[in-house]
Amino acid sequence: MKNLIYSILISSTAIINLSAHDIWLEFDDKKDEVKLYFGEFEDKHLESGEKFSKIKEGILYPSELLKEVKRNDNNITYSLTKKDDVVVIRTAEPKKARDLEIIENKISYLKTGRVNTQSFVDFDIVPLNKDSNSFKILFKNEPIKKSRITVISPTGWEKTFMSSDKGEFTIHTPWIGKYLLKAEIHDDTKGEIDGKVYDRTVHSIVYTIEEKQGLPWEIKR
Repeated sequence: MKNLIYSILISSTAIINLSAHDIWLEFDDKKDEVKLYFGEFEDKHLESGEKFSKIKEGILYPSELLKEVKRNDNNITYSLTKKDDVVVIRTAEPKKARDLEIIENKISYLKTGRVNTQSFVDFDIVPLNKDSNSFKILFKNEPIKKSRITVISPTGWEKTFMSSDKGEFTIHTPWIGKYLLKAEIHDDTKGEIDGKVYDRTVHSIVYTIEEKQGLPWEIKR
């Protein structure tokens, strides 16, 4: 059955390697910690030093779980009172949108954990059940229909899924390892931050989940 699933995924999904940079979270396997990384997830390349120094810590939620934040050469470590689903929200000053004559306010949500089925931030992806591969995408606790969710597997393949009218979608995780789920929504409500007016807000989420059962794999260089 696993070989059949593998064959279907390979035949129906383009294997692409865009070497795109992402920012994502990962739980420490042994400690009550979560780490923020910046790099090429699909190539397992992490930025460090000067390149990583430009990455902001953001704010972790739920805030009561946070004990300490520490910057390291290639990651930011958030020490927790216990392991649970967490989100780090990062913001930036409103700027002109690329290829558009508008000013955008950008908010990014970095999430990991697949236990809680309730949302606790404005833009979220939550499992329908604990450790489920079926999810719901929400904005201010309302389901988002016909939303595109891109999944990057630990092997580097990339596939896009579409949410239903209920905001629900189901992904495939045939390989052992970590997966990134990525989505974006535009809120055209105008606003102002510190005297800077913006035309819309771009909410983006990068959600890390881990599959501990499945097909083994390795990257061949």
